[in-house]
Amino acid sequence: MATMNKPVIAGIAAGILLAGIILGPLPGFFSAEAQEEETATGNIKRVTLIADEVDVQVAPDNPLHPGGVMYRAMVFNGTVPGPVISVDQGQTIEFTLINEGEVIHSMDFHAGNGPSSAVGSAASETGSNIQPGQSVTWTWSPPYAGVFYYHCGADGLNGVWEHIANGMYGGIVVHPENERPAKEFYVVFGEIYSNNIQGLFTAANGTGTLDLNKFLARNPDLVMTNGMAHKYVPEIGAFSTIPLNPDAEVFQVQPGELTRWYIVNGGPSDIVAFHFISGILNVHDGSVQNRFGTQVLNDEGWTIPPGSGSVIEITFPEEGIYVGVDHAMDDVLKGAAFAVLATPESTPDDHPAGTMVPPRGSPMVSGPPAAANATAGAAANATEAGAEPAAQNQTLDVIDANATEAGAEAGGNATEDLAAGAPDTAAEVGANATETGGEAGTTEETGAAPPAEGGAAETGATTGTGATGAEGGGTGVSIVPGSSSLTTDAFQPNPIPVGVGDTVTWTNDDSQPHTATSGEAVTPDGRFDSGIMAPAATFDFTFTEAGEYPYFCLLHPNMVGTVSVS
Repeated sequence: MATMNKPVIAGIAAGILLAGIILGPLPGFFSAEAQEEETATGNIKRVTLIADEVDVQVAPDNPLHPGGVMYRAMVFNGTVPGPVISVDQGQTIEFTLINEGEVIHSMDFHAGNGPSSAVGSAASETGSNIQPGQSVTWTWSPPYAGVFYYHCGADGLNGVWEHIANGMYGGIVVHPENERPAKEFYVVFGEIYSNNIQGLFTAANGTGTLDLNKFLARNPDLVMTNGMAHKYVPEIGAFSTIPLNPDAEVFQVQPGELTRWYIVNGGPSDIVAFHFISGILNVHDGSVQNRFGTQVLNDEGWTIPPGSGSVIEITFPEEGIYVGVDHAMDDVLKGAAFAVLATPESTPDDHPAGTMVPPRGSPMVSGPPAAANATAGAAANATEAGAEPAAQNQTLDVIDANATEAGAEAGGNATEDLAAGAPDTAAEVGANATETGGEAGTTEETGAAPPAEGGAAETGATTGTGATGAEGGGTGVSIVPGSSSLTTDAFQPNPIPVGVGDTVTWTNDDSQPHTATSGEAVTPDGRFDSGIMAPAATFDFTFTEAGEYPYFCLLHPNMVGTVSVS
């Protein structure tokens, strides 16, 4: 249950600055289309989520982040956050999770009560934890009304922090029996801790991945609203303006109408001190069983812990601009704000894409989704595997009754297309095994350092102990940046050809811990094991017998490699 917070209002100047938002041309209305086939059969709603890893844009091109910011995210149905799931109290959910990614994924519903409901403990031998290419289905019923968090649980909590920090979260709305009609919106806050952002007013360096040190220090680079910093804020300032997002959609409401905001804190770590500038809010939540619980009326702020959601009701009394913010001012600067325009021109269905919540009694599970935000590099075939799932979800359901059909149509090509960006991403950070091996040989012959543009992966390969000129790589191995989302590209070079008596040195060039553990199929064989390697750590092993030595990372079993000793 969320706890009330009445912060002392400091930073008045910053509040005034935000209140001075000037709107550019407003985008066109986004009309919701009725689905052609119902997602509900009697008292059952069928929900399908597709897990994957793709490149997404997490900050627009603006003076704070010139050129914008790209990030290698983990996603449900192609976007950060995952789609809203809307059900009525008393309904049953038939839930299917399809893993079209390269790593193990799972599901944790905070609206569930008991392991069989919340995490699908009885859905298979491994619960809802599934390998790439697999799917799992279970049936459950959320007992309490309100808005609740859902997220990927990684491999039985092993790496859950990484999957959440990389964007695998969303909200499930359980409408109470006595809910009043209102215009409803879905807004999710979330943090990004990226290794490609050096600070404000500086261009990002390539596509980022999780920086574990920033994560542990609770120092996010960005705080997103529905997957992007300043996604719904065109610009700020009344006299001296700062453009933030020229493509921003702005929420629109009628003056005097009741609006309901499902505010979810995706975290992974910080609270959201939620406030509407120029507005007074009421908080209703699911703490009172069998009715729409009233927590607080006529207040200015509400604290939402990470991994939680709250139902905020507000009536905007007059025309003008209102701003929803996380009132921690550093988070506002990092992106945690959205603009609301109260205007008589607003219509019932002019929600920004992906923010509409089907009301109580609707056969829909989710509103018209936001376009999948994977880049062309991460979704090579946008029609089939990138934008198509979002478009299809309007009729297939974000969220479909048939797992096989959803896997084939909404994500069937994801392994080939959405995940196709993995080799390209690795190459961008210096991951071409042949090139890396060649440069390792050059280092041995000339003693010169390789070009800096190769990135950390090349550096790891060329600075490893005793690099030889052998074709395909030397004895220095890099665990490349972003490796937790990769497979055979995670260790570079791969395979590693060496001779009997040679020593192989692994260097962890990623920002997360890893291991180099001999064995395969997630089963160590006892030949060698690095133990947990912190970022920048190394591990040496001398091979005394010829043969093939497969190995993997215990923390990320999708990462695999081979040492060939002759």
